[in-house]
Amino acid sequence: MVYLDNAATSRFKPKAVIDCINYDLRHSANSGRSGHEDAISAGLKIENCRNYLKQALHADDSYDVVFTKNCTEALNLALFGIVKGGERVLTTTNEHNSVLRPLYELERRGLIRLAILETDGKRLDMSKLAEAAKSADIIVMGGACNVTGATADLYEAGRIARQNNAVLLVDGAQSVPILPLEMKEYGINMLACPGHKGLHGVQGTGFLIADKEIKLTPLLYGGTGTSSSSVYQPDQMPDGFEAGTLFAGGIAALHQGAKWSFEQIEATRKNISKLTQTALYSLKSIGCTVYTDEYATGVVAFNLGTRDSGYIADLLSENGIAVRSGLHCAPLVHRSLGTTEQGAVRISLGTETTPKDILYFLNTMERIARIINK
Repeated sequence: MVYLDNAATSRFKPKAVIDCINYDLRHSANSGRSGHEDAISAGLKIENCRNYLKQALHADDSYDVVFTKNCTEALNLALFGIVKGGERVLTTTNEHNSVLRPLYELERRGLIRLAILETDGKRLDMSKLAEAAKSADIIVMGGACNVTGATADLYEAGRIARQNNAVLLVDGAQSVPILPLEMKEYGINMLACPGHKGLHGVQGTGFLIADKEIKLTPLLYGGTGTSSSSVYQPDQMPDGFEAGTLFAGGIAALHQGAKWSFEQIEATRKNISKLTQTALYSLKSIGCTVYTDEYATGVVAFNLGTRDSGYIADLLSENGIAVRSGLHCAPLVHRSLGTTEQGAVRISLGTETTPKDILYFLNTMERIARIINK
């Protein structure tokens, strides 16, 4: 199969990632709960991953890392954890439902005042962000749109947030590590990420990096292996926010996947950029409506005439090509693009995507276009 669905989850996994999972299945132990050798080893692997992620994302000791089961949980922890009532929150129409649904729920409960910047599915106009941020306490935005691949200037967003004493929360699902990011230098207060996409870990892993000065409320309550004599949840980071058994093998695998991903990042960027440009140009020449203007993240959204996006995706699947279609859990993007009914076909390239893969995909699309346009 030609796999072009990396924005949903990366398929390629480095050998070290697979080895970590295999090892964990044979040596399962609950980190932080027991004093035997394997439990201690699991705990050390978790701490090693925690420290590596801070280093790789340029977050110093003023930040801490909380592990979650995915990016959605990390975003929920950040949003429900920081809101105390009355905050003014600013976001954009480029966001995924993992940002929008928590925010709309907080608004429905009367806990926040929500403002949303229009983007038309394109790159965010930072002058508009600067103006809107004057009346914001919290800014929530993605590093890249999961539908169109439109990127955001996070350095400028951080400057704007600092200027207005606003907290900046970034959804890194589609941008880490493909886009450069330095948490401390950029002034990013919180960053939510999945482990299974650009970092080439496994599903069931994610994390939130948060400034220790931000006082979050835990999302989950239960056993932490610390303060066990108390029936109340500890509030210190990170253990007070990691109730229950952590996926120790998955976190160890995330460490290895992240290391591999950052080591290969320049080659990955070059490969994805070149092949995305080829796909963009060729899809337009075939007669597709293309909604993507940028090529940094390898995400390209398009439609063929008025055909339902699911129909095109099914034809591609029949030819051994994996893509995604529909609304991509981002309803405001499609409202901006005018594709709420049709949806969009999305290809998303990964580190393992080859010129041969893209050529086969484009040749297949050309055949489909000829048949449909007869």
